[in-house]
Amino acid sequence: MKIVRPLAALLVVFVLAACSASNMGRMEVDDQGETLTKVYSSNSLLASRISVEDLKQKTVGDLIYMQATLENDWKFELDFQYKIKWFDKDGFELAPEGQPWRQLVMAGRSQNNVQAIAPNPTAVRFEIWVRE
Repeated sequence: MKIVRPLAALLVVFVLAACSASNMGRMEVDDQGETLTKVYSSNSLLASRISVEDLKQKTVGDLIYMQATLENDWKFELDFQYKIKWFDKDGFELAPEGQPWRQLVMAGRSQNNVQAIAPNPTAVRFEIWVRE
């Protein structure tokens, strides 16, 4: 009986940690100049339901403009939040307080585009974070 309580507490911690985890999509360019799309997740349930299908970027003036196509791979409506994080060449996040979480509701088996413009000209890359 004494071992059941610590195990139950540990299970609750793991469940809560899984609920707060995020998916992240990132655009990178390899050594040959090819664009690579990577998706990371520490929440397997969310990862199985939403994916980053396409990431695009272009320069508008001296700012990066990005677009991501998110896909709800689940057959039911999915309600989640996303946030775009911008980084400079040294890996420092730019204006973290200026990039809010945005709500997105997607019908089952649908795609939505999300877009953003870099907060300043020092931005060289972005990450898309998704959470429930």
